[in-house]
Amino acid sequence: AFEISMDNKSLFAIVLCILILIGYQSLISYLYPTPEPLPPYNQQSVVGPEPSSAPSGQQTQVPLERRQAVVEQGEHTPGVQQHTPRTPPAPVEQEITVETDTYIAVFTSIGGRVKSFRLKQYPVTLSPDSPLLEMVNAGTYGELPFVLYLSGREVTLTDAALSYAAEGAGKQLFVRAGDERELVFIGSHANGATFTKTFTFSGEGYGIGLTVDVTHVPFTASTLSLSWLEGSHSESKSGYYDVYGPVALIGRTFEYENAWDWEAGDSYGPGDIRWAGFTNSYFLAGMMPQAGQAQEVEAAQLFFSDEDGTLETRLSMPWSGETVSYTLYIGPKDTSALNAVDPAFDRAVDFGWSHFIARPLVSLLRILYGVTGNYGIAIILLTVMVKLVFFPLSNKSFKSMSAMKKLQPQMERLREQHKDDKQKLNQETMELYKRYEVNPLGGCIPMIVQLPVFIGLYQGLLYAIELRQAPFFGWIEDLSQPDRLGALAIPFVDPPGIPVLTLLMGGSMIIQQMMMPTTGDPTQQKMMLLMPVIFTVMFVNFPAGLVLYWLINNVLSVAQQHWYTRTYA
Repeated sequence: AFEISMDNKSLFAIVLCILILIGYQSLISYLYPTPEPLPPYNQQSVVGPEPSSAPSGQQTQVPLERRQAVVEQGEHTPGVQQHTPRTPPAPVEQEITVETDTYIAVFTSIGGRVKSFRLKQYPVTLSPDSPLLEMVNAGTYGELPFVLYLSGREVTLTDAALSYAAEGAGKQLFVRAGDERELVFIGSHANGATFTKTFTFSGEGYGIGLTVDVTHVPFTASTLSLSWLEGSHSESKSGYYDVYGPVALIGRTFEYENAWDWEAGDSYGPGDIRWAGFTNSYFLAGMMPQAGQAQEVEAAQLFFSDEDGTLETRLSMPWSGETVSYTLYIGPKDTSALNAVDPAFDRAVDFGWSHFIARPLVSLLRILYGVTGNYGIAIILLTVMVKLVFFPLSNKSFKSMSAMKKLQPQMERLREQHKDDKQKLNQETMELYKRYEVNPLGGCIPMIVQLPVFIGLYQGLLYAIELRQAPFFGWIEDLSQPDRLGALAIPFVDPPGIPVLTLLMGGSMIIQQMMMPTTGDPTQQKMMLLMPVIFTVMFVNFPAGLVLYWLINNVLSVAQQHWYTRTYA
């Protein structure tokens, strides 16, 4: 983009400048590969197994662990009566609705599990009649979260089909701000083992306490596990940059794997597993062993499974008969809400290595929103503030560009004189730079300094839940989604519509190219002319908030370059 000769060092300079200009996207793509389109939490929970299409007299092949409440296999365990698998009579189900200021949850007495968890402050869409966002996505055969597994040597006992009796509530349990209520499930297996699950609800926030007691176990158990089960519906479609999959905080390391990338049976541990669960771009379902169980947490194991379209995160801890307590979080990846339950959950808001930049910028964005009441205007103000901080560095870049422009006639003469001697051309070019005290990389170095901030803003605007369903003006009703005007079908543009902001951004880059000094090399000119096209294609499906930021940044750069040229020409 600058006045540079075609010797090796100068060619390296122009390539580096181009990489810096587009690298803020490319670098992210390499360091943090974007998951393929994946389904968000299902909006409508399946509460039971789908009707079998198998002919009469044939059984659908449901996994053994899914079909039986008790799985006993292998060698005979002393003191444990071996049972022939049989189909028990269908238990009578009791549903209990728990409502707080932030969610409406439905628990079932079958397995003492949650079958629906709707967030009152987060509708699915912006439509006035939109349903509330559903956090529970039942598995292929109706599997639901918070199943317990008690494991010994070749013996596994689960409460998935256990008929519990619910105590402490009728059909509805209302918990208001400042209150705390309990829901207790008590059930007994035919082999005598008694399970007690105690859920504790607070009137505000998204945290839930869970205490588990298991007594009269007729075999020696060594591991107690709690799982979050998630149905995977590949026919669903989500945004290009959504994340969806198992997640955990292990020690100080944040682990996330795209649900389609990890192998069934993958596990972590034993180790210091702080919490585990499932996440998408804006919401988290997490399970955390409570403090005071340090020894058990150090030896916990995290197990991921994928069976018949049902994904599972299972948090396993050593067990010898004691009561085990958990802190559960089911809600938005909002830093204040996460920290209110436990600061460790805050790590679910993952901005990558640029978190130390992204977090302050997102906090500043919230402050600006508090003043303006519009996140689009807040993004504009934030971009202006960042641009002002780097104003001196940008001026140095323009100064270097101007110096290279002045040398262009002499560079052309050197190319003509030494067109057959590349080594001599390089030597003369470096002498020319030295004589006029010009650094061919001077235009790129200020941009390199700014790159981490650009990446931090990229990460912050891409995954900040504050932008979800946040309107700007006119047709831009959600800054977390690509901007589209109308519904015109355009190739490679999904969802359909005219990407107005993206086209304006591409136009602003063309203006920038026109204002930059032209290089004498036709190849470099073609490379620079392609940049607006490349950027427009890359940004066409980006969230509107990101495109708005880059558009305003380009406009401010054009204005600054015009001012500098008029002032110092």
